Amino acid sequence: MAPLFPTKRLGARALVLLPLLAACGGGLESEPTPAPETGTEQSSLVLGAGRYGVVTGGIYNAGAQPLSDTTSRNKFFCEMRQLNAKWLRIEAGWPGVSNLTYQQIVADAHANGIKVIVLYTHPQFCGDPNSGVARDTYINDYLNKVKSWSANVFYGTAKADAIEVMNEPNLTGVCPDGSTRFRVEPNTFAWTVRRVKEWKVANARTESIISGGVLNTYTTEQFWPGLFNSAALTAYKGNPPWDYFGIHPYNPWSYDWACLNNGGGSACFGNYSSGYKYTLRTGLQTVQSKLNTATGVTNNRLFVTEFGFQDRGSVTAPDNAVRNEAELAEAMRISAESFGDSGVVDYALWYTYRNHTDGSGNFGLRNWWNGSTHYPSKWEPWHEFQKLARGLTARTGDSPDACWL
Repeated sequence: MAPLFPTKRLGARALVLLPLLAACGGGLESEPTPAPETGTEQSSLVLGAGRYGVVTGGIYNAGAQPLSDTTSRNKFFCEMRQLNAKWLRIEAGWPGVSNLTYQQIVADAHANGIKVIVLYTHPQFCGDPNSGVARDTYINDYLNKVKSWSANVFYGTAKADAIEVMNEPNLTGVCPDGSTRFRVEPNTFAWTVRRVKEWKVANARTESIISGGVLNTYTTEQFWPGLFNSAALTAYKGNPPWDYFGIHPYNPWSYDWACLNNGGGSACFGNYSSGYKYTLRTGLQTVQSKLNTATGVTNNRLFVTEFGFQDRGSVTAPDNAVRNEAELAEAMRISAESFGDSGVVDYALWYTYRNHTDGSGNFGLRNWWNGSTHYPSKWEPWHEFQKLARGLTARTGDSPDACWL
């Protein structure tokens, strides 16, 4: 099978086409040099059962069968049990979503044995990165947001299990002064995560703190040195600013495009000596190694808060999606093998639950609304996710629509 890289989005909502990744994503000017080989070809150790979850996407209050509707929410969690999903990621502050809807989603997740990550985003940091005042103002605004939501929305049975601090800080955007900057400058990002962690410790909070998922594992990109050298890491040896380091390992530059576009199959992903599988595994290992050096901790753990691919479907660009659902399932499996073989990933969330006009494109385990009754499943990737989440237990006889029809 021949998976292709998904078009990546600016945050959780807006899609960008693959050629634009060179202008964002932390400086993807060219194919990075892979990390040194860490081993020879080996049998695959797939990230095991109970380690997977789903990013909801913005399906809270819009479109057909939103999670604000009690019947639809019950069916959604019926399906999550069927899939054996153990984590759910939702985004705070989505337009028009009531506090009650958020509380119902989290409470129902907990009732079904599912943990919830609440992602807190923030406007781009366009202040002077060398100004302590500008940085502290930005961080305090963010921290006050986290405190307010935690006190007034995500508490009691609706308390978050984890807080994700920002989303893809190494994407870039244009500030009001016309300059192009990272979404959050790396030193400011590191200090923001630390301040949230300090708030957690000072108040005996139980939420895990996840640093917002950095896009790709290419540590040669411009964002990474600023992160590794931040005093928010290096001045606190033995005390990293997170419980998990969040990562979005889409890694578009490691595919053999000519091979993939010509239907070359799984071989286009390479093996543990070259190609995507090599780059993904060693990239994750290199991220952990450099974080260990910066923080003085021997085993920083990684949380993949997004990974995914999209089927071609209605996507018209030639190089931004797999050709069919079987390839989508194959891409999922190969990624899970690389996560497991890396030895540094604890959990992984599929982006996203269903295709939706919130900007999640064709990444979903479910397709577009059929116009009358439900969002049809993508049969092969749906069952591949279930198989991975259940520890490679084949359940191909299960109907993905059992909870909906």
